[in-house]
Parts: sequence; structure tokens; C-alpha cells
Amino acid sequence: MSIISKLKNGLKDPKKGLEYIILGDKNFNTLQNISNHSCFSIKKTQTPLESQMIQPTDIHEHLQTLHMLTIELNLKNILELGTRTGESTVAFLLAARELNGKVTSVDIDPCEEAKKNVKKLGIDSFWNFIQQDDLTLDWNDEIDHLFIDTSHTYDHTISEFKKFEPYVKKGGLITLHDIVSCPPVLDAINDYILGRKDLRFYKFFHNNGLGVIRKI
Repeated sequence: MSIISKLKNGLKDPKKGLEYIILGDKNFNTLQNISNHSCFSIKKTQTPLESQMIQPTDIHEHLQTLHMLTIELNLKNILELGTRTGESTVAFLLAARELNGKVTSVDIDPCEEAKKNVKKLGIDSFWNFIQQDDLTLDWNDEIDHLFIDTSHTYDHTISEFKKFEPYVKKGGLITLHDIVSCPPVLDAINDYILGRKDLRFYKFFHNNGLGVIRKI
């Protein structure tokens, strides 16, 4: 495309024209290629989960994975440590609705946005939200899927493992977000599973990272 053609296109779309001027030809074209092949280019979705997946967040690329694993492995009893705005919560609740399961979410904050989104989708009947420090939680129930996305500190993550992993049933999962963006989380995983032949660890490095541990 000639410079004149690019300038004409820039007048039609001032935002892209400004991006071209700032980034230069090569970087602009790279950005366009990424945009055209990313989920953000999707304009129409068919499910509530897909609507979550096209919103640019720190976890949107893992939502389908969390949802799929929960359903395919029939993980009905889900404990989510760390809720925040509720992206992962929605993924788990949609799976729980399909499985007739239950999600318990624990967070030190009230997570009002998550509550609003869950109620709007009509999936709150499958949800129990507890505002509390997870390490002070009185827990004695079997867990099919344990999800950890909390402080991302080494000591806290190790303590969460020690408190909740024994309740994860054989065949269940432990998933942890941010194993790339928060190295202490990955360090805690590696140290905790060391020598544990019953825990198989799989890593996903995109979108801040996701750790998946299968208990066999």
C-alpha cells in the first residue's frame, strides 16, 4: 500500500492513522496482524462464557480451559480462592450449572462487581461467596477443583496448599493463575509438589500463566 493510500485510510479512521504515525510501518502492521488473529476481533458471541473470553483481562485466555477441564473431568465441587471481579468465577459457575455442582468462592474483599455479574447471568444459585481470609476458613469438605488466585506470595501459596490440597480428591485438579507474572507462585508449586508422585504439573505460559496440577 502506498503512502498516499495509507494517508487516505488514516483520514477515514483517525485512531488507526495516529497509531501508524506513532508506531511506524513495521510495528503498526504487526499490531494489526495480532488484532486480526486475536479474540478481540470477534464481534459476536454465542454464550456468556464467550462474552467473558473476548474481554481483555489478565485471565480471559484461560477461562475456556478452566471451564472445559471442570466439565470434562466432572469436577462438581469447586473451591475458588480469590474472586476479584469474577471472570474465573463465571467460568466455574457455568460449568457447575451444567454439572449440577457448586462453587464456593473465598476473598478478603466484598467483590461487588463479581456478585453483580453472577446475579445478572442467573447463576447465583450455584454459588456460595465467603468474604474471609482463606487461611482462617473452617474447611472440611472434599474438593474436586481447587483454584488459587490470591496474594501470589510464596508463603501464602504454600500455606494454601498445605491447608486445602489434602481435601482435593483423587482425580481432582488444582489450578493456579499467574505462574509467569508472579514467580513466587511457580516457586511455591515446584517446592510443594517435589517428591509427590501423585501430583502431575502442567504449565501454560500465556496470559500471565496457568498451572494445572492433576491429583492421581
